[in-house]
Order: sequence, then C-alpha cells, then structure tokens
Amino acid sequence: MTVQTLTKKQEEMHEKIRENAEKLGLIKQKPCLEPVLDGVADIVGYLASKPKIMWVLKEPWGDTTPSGMIKNRLWSFTEFFQNDTEYLNTERRNQKMWELMMQINYAIRNKLEWDDIPPIDERLEMIDELRKMAYINLSKMPGEKSSSESHLKACYPLWKDILLEQIKMYEPDIVIFGYTFGFFKDDLQITDEAIFHSESGDSNADAYQKENMILIDAYHPSRKGGEYSDGKGKAYVTAIVKAALKSMKQ
Repeated sequence: MTVQTLTKKQEEMHEKIRENAEKLGLIKQKPCLEPVLDGVADIVGYLASKPKIMWVLKEPWGDTTPSGMIKNRLWSFTEFFQNDTEYLNTERRNQKMWELMMQINYAIRNKLEWDDIPPIDERLEMIDELRKMAYINLSKMPGEKSSSESHLKACYPLWKDILLEQIKMYEPDIVIFGYTFGFFKDDLQITDEAIFHSESGDSNADAYQKENMILIDAYHPSRKGGEYSDGKGKAYVTAIVKAALKSMKQ
C-alpha cells in the first residue's frame, strides 16, 4: 500500500466516523461532544515500520462540565501525536500509559528485553513509536476515566463495522488489544487455540494467529494492579513483547 492510498483511506475513514456519530445522534452542541478521530499520525513511518503495530483500546477520555457532563475540545489522536510540545505539555498526556506503549513498540521492533529498552527521558524520539503505530478505540466518543464492561458492550455494536474496516485498512502485522479482544473475537472468527500462552501471572498476554496478523490479548496499559508493582511496568511490557516475538518466530 502506498502512502497516498492510506492517507486517502484514512481521510475517508475519519469522515465515516463523523457520519456514524451523527447518524447515531451522538454529536451534541451543548456541551460540545464529537467523535475523537483515531488512526495513524505518521503514515510514512507506519508503512515503513517492521512490524506494523496496531493498538485497540477502549475509548478516548473527555473533559467534563462543572455539572459532570462529558464534553470534548474537538481534538484528534492523529493530530495530538504529531506535535512534541502538545504531547509533552498537555493534560491529556497519560504518561504511564503512553510510555508503556512506547516501550512495547520499541522493544518489539528492535527485539529487545526489558533491561535493554532505553529510558524514555533519554530517548525522546521514542515518541515516534506513538506516531508510527495505528491507534484505534472501540468507542470513538469521549468517555470517563474508566470504562465499564457493560458500557463497552453497548458501544461495540455501534462502531463494529468501522472497527473491522479499520483493522483491515491498516493491514497491521501485530494487533495489541488492551482488554478489548473479547469484543472482537467472534467477528474476527478466531476459533483456533492461542499460538502462544503467557506464563501465569498479573500480566498475561496470549497471542492468536489470523491470516498474516498476530493478535495479542492483553490487559489495558493503564490498568492498575500487580504488573505495576515494580514501579515501571516491567511485567506488563515483558509479557506483551514476549508474546509478539515468540509468535513472530512461528
């Protein structure tokens, strides 16, 4: 796929996301509520990367009014990751979540173990790991800081066709699901057993094969729990990287 082709497809996809939100009556004026556009910030970098990595998370976060109603500020992930200053200074920066994703992407692409991953603060170009990945959310509308399973179950049918089209459109080599795999499993027709089972523990990450893609069923990168007990996320990063690298060898 060429850069021009994917750029055009992404622009068309963004329009589909807006149209779907409007059709569902999800766009509101007071308080302002519109879909948060996702995808790839650096299409040149994404297409050149080996392997091409996609993350599928839950939903974008939103701001709230004084009365607690969710709103947003008309922003998009694809624009957010393009600007170093915006990324480093904005209150939208979920530092731990983004850093874990950077470390995982970097380690997979460079076949590194935890101790060999450079510190984020010494390698700010690792922000490129966010730009050159495909990033999509199960729900495209701003949500609260935490997403209940019942809420996501209600959102998935609303966006299912678009989500499946996004996975197909970006042609990723590895898809990392952050506590979202269960929603997609049937529609992706995953019937075979996992090709890689992680060892038991707080940071399980199982890998499945779907044609030319490796699908990794993992926890969400902002999950609070045992995988952060080392203060750095070592167990979480190690589990996903191992699942990816072991599966790529099969």
